[in-house]
Amino acid sequence: MDVRIENILVARDLSEDSSGVIRYALELGCKFHAQIHVLHVMPVVDASVMNMVSLAMGADKLAKFNKENEAELAEQTRKQLSEIIQEETALMEEELIHPPKIEVHHGQPVPMILTMADKIDADMIVIGSHSKGRLEYAFLGSVAEKILRKSHRPVGIVPPNALKPKRKN
Repeated sequence: MDVRIENILVARDLSEDSSGVIRYALELGCKFHAQIHVLHVMPVVDASVMNMVSLAMGADKLAKFNKENEAELAEQTRKQLSEIIQEETALMEEELIHPPKIEVHHGQPVPMILTMADKIDADMIVIGSHSKGRLEYAFLGSVAEKILRKSHRPVGIVPPNALKPKRKN
């Protein structure tokens, strides 16, 4: 069996553990000479909250506000992810062949991650897991668990602090 990994989708939020998950994917990318796609999904605001804000603010003002701020927030997120990638790339021993691509989308995380994996024909999805207690996990589940259950692609789940930060001398 010949395992070929040409496209890796790494789905991350902007938490403290993001850099370790991104570095893990970057290191895999180096080893397999794969293209890395870093995805951040901006969450959707609950419909009931949007209705309350719309009533207080007015539907037209809210639509204008959302349109103006969504693009700015996406650009700030791209910049943050780019900075994380640059920092982590500087700490790596090998050099990346393909510069990572950054995707920022608005929506529900699980369907968006699976859609992007299909769109780029990902050979692997890399995602971080949060360290939650058993009770919280039992009631809330997690994006990582849902991706693992719903994806037909290999999924690598990186636990918090799996990669201790390296410091370049």
